[in-house]
Order: sequence, then structure tokens, then C-alpha cells
Amino acid sequence: MMKERLKSFILVILVAFSLVLAEKILVDEKLWPTGYNFFSIGTNLRKADRSVADNLTAPERIIINTGYQSSRFEYLRTSSDFKEIYSVASDILKTAFSKPARDILQVSSENWYSALTGKSIYLSYPTAYSAKNFSGLMGINRSEATFKSFSDIVIEENGNVYINDDGTFYRIETLAQEISAIIESVLETDIENQSVINYSFDLNFDKEFGSQKTILAPMIPIYSDAVLADVVNSENPVMRDDEINQRTVNQILSAFSINPNSMWRYTEADGTLVFVENTGILKISPNGILTYTASDNGIQLSSGSSPDTSDNVSQIAGFIDTVNASINQNAEMSITSPLTDDNTRNFTFDYNMGGIPVKFSNNNAVKVTVSNGYIIEYSQILRRYIPRDYSGSTPLYIEALDNIIAKYQSSMNQINIKKMFPAYIDDLAGGEKSPDWYIEIDNVVAQ
Repeated sequence: MMKERLKSFILVILVAFSLVLAEKILVDEKLWPTGYNFFSIGTNLRKADRSVADNLTAPERIIINTGYQSSRFEYLRTSSDFKEIYSVASDILKTAFSKPARDILQVSSENWYSALTGKSIYLSYPTAYSAKNFSGLMGINRSEATFKSFSDIVIEENGNVYINDDGTFYRIETLAQEISAIIESVLETDIENQSVINYSFDLNFDKEFGSQKTILAPMIPIYSDAVLADVVNSENPVMRDDEINQRTVNQILSAFSINPNSMWRYTEADGTLVFVENTGILKISPNGILTYTASDNGIQLSSGSSPDTSDNVSQIAGFIDTVNASINQNAEMSITSPLTDDNTRNFTFDYNMGGIPVKFSNNNAVKVTVSNGYIIEYSQILRRYIPRDYSGSTPLYIEALDNIIAKYQSSMNQINIKKMFPAYIDDLAGGEKSPDWYIEIDNVVAQ
């Protein structure tokens, strides 16, 4: 009897040791065979908290124009006020874009600027749309080709919608009254919480005069104070403690439906992991650059026979959500490539943290090439942005402008600034990033 009890006791100890060892293998990634994850193909990756697909027609910023040049209020995507205002604006835009072409009236530039100096809301988008693609992304079937390229919209307090189609202006009348109530509410609650915002055209910065060599696009907002925003820490999720984070790599493989049991893998001289399957090649570099190249049809986006641009964008956004979920990425993303062509094949997306765009030098966070409803090329700068518990500020607007003028005035007869806005500039080095100015001069990014 004692011998049987002793055997049972030893058996229990052995089982306990086996369970501890199994847990050690599962939890300690360094004991897990490199590149292998038994659960990878069945992994149910959670959807990213901030969906790319939910923001495809969302503006990057909203400015409330109260009718007073010294009283304008800006709202960025992360603000609860932004969400409430955009919810109202979105319903008005759906009504406007559902109107037939005969209800769209071409107007003068004076009408556009009059709306901006009166009571209205200004919607500024991170890219340009055609009417068809914008409508398609909002769920409206619009076959009529009206606006070809717009990235600015103004909605007057009476509900009239103004479109800036690359310098040609249109008005669509609606009967909405909610904008007036929003403006009055803003005047009552936020009157002491905002610095003065002018548009470039308010100050005639968009015009040549005298020896003036610098011209700003008319809709660039000009701030009287420095812009405050969180300082964020840029993290490369591929690395942990100076080693490849194998768990993250396995999750990325799952996002691309790569079977670790059927792939061939190797490591390049610089430490880049290469995964080869019959369908394509996936590379993940130690500096957090992911690239995928199809060797077959690619990754299917749509089962339709001839997906258009808006269909492709929606499906791509859903795929990016899956990749972002695999790295627990916490920033929003915006579509930043023009959606003005009904047969676009190349798309770019960029991060947006705390309502502030993240910009990489001469690069985009995500680049995608599609063909016949399949992704054939995909690249992403894999990053996580963690807010610190303190804020930073941009240089004063006028200081940033003076620095650019001093840098380029000797090499340019005229400095044409197309874009200028607060952004996080990420040099891929990691570490803290404070808000700064992103400046684009005739499609050349000012460093």
C-alpha cells in the first residue's frame, strides 16, 4: 500500500513539473522554437481600438467660424466635441452628396471666402477626393462625375455646403439648421479657451506684394500661440530588450495568414526576418519595417468582379486594422493618397496621434498596391505611440515660418508653401517626439 501511494505521489509531482514546463515554453518566448507558433493560424486578433475603416471620410480638423476673425475654434479628431460636430456634419454631407447634379451650383471664390468669414464650420481633409469616391465611402451610390478633386468643405449655419474643387467653387443647398446651434454652443462654452486662428487669406499671406517671396496657400490656419500637444514616445513593437519580439512576429504572421508549418524562413545579414510561402514573401526588419510582395495573386480584398477605388480603400482599411491589432498599435490612421481617380492602384496611409498627424521623412506609414481586387504589395512602418504624462509645444508659427524663409530664400525665387500644420516628425530613431511643424513647399518637405 505504501509503495502504491509513493508511486501516486511521484506521478503527481511529474505531472506538476510537466505543466510548469509547458507554461514556461508558452510564456517565455525565448524557449519557443524560432518562427513557430502552434496557435498562429487560429489566432483571433482583436480589432484595433481605433479603426482605419471608420475614418475614411473624417476630416483631420474642424474649425468653427463664429463670424469674428478673432474668434475661431479648432477641434481635432480625439476631441469629444469633434465627434459630436462631425456626426451632425456627416449627415448634412450625405444629404448634399445625394443631390443630383442639377442642384449643384457653381459659385465665385467670393462666396467661398464669405462663408468662411461668416458663421460656418470648416472641414479640412488629409487627402483629396472625387465626388464619386467620397460618396462611395459614405455609402452613397453616385455615378455622376461632379467634383474631381476636393479636400476642403465649408458648411454655413443655414446648412448650405460649399466645395472647393481645386480652385473652382460649388454650393449645394440643404435645409439643415443644426450648424447654427453648434456655433452658438461653442460661443457660449469655449470663448476663453482658444487662441486666435486666422486663415492665410485673412492676412493676405496668399498674395504677392512688394518684395514678398513667400506665398502660403489660402486655407492654411495661422495660430497666434504655440500649439500644445502630448509628448509621445515612439516604440518599435518588433523589438523588445534589444531582441526580436517573437510573439509580435507570430501575430503579424497570423494577420497575413501565413502558416508557420508550410513556410520557409531565413534571416538576412542585417537581421531582417524573411518568410516565404507560395503566395508571397513577407519581411520584417529589426527597425520595424514590414514589406509583403505577392508571388501569386496576392491577398484578396473583394469577391466582386471589378472593385472600384472606394471598395478597395474600404477593404484595405479593414486589412490595416488587422495588422495594427497584431502589434497593439494605439494611433489612428488617415488615408493620405489622393482618391481622385476611379481606378487608383496605389494607396498610402499615415498615423494620427491625439489628433496630430505623424510624418516620416519622405515616406508613409503604409503603402499598398492593388490589382484586380488583390493586394500585391504592402509595406508598413510598424510603430506604437505612447503619450507621456506631460505636454510639449510647437515653436511659434511666425518663428517656424521665418526659419523656412531663411533656409530657402537664397535658392528659390519664390517660396510657395502648400501645407503647414502641427505634426509629430518621426525619424525612426524611437524615443520621445514633441509636436513640431510639418511644412510642404511645392511638394518638397522642408527639413
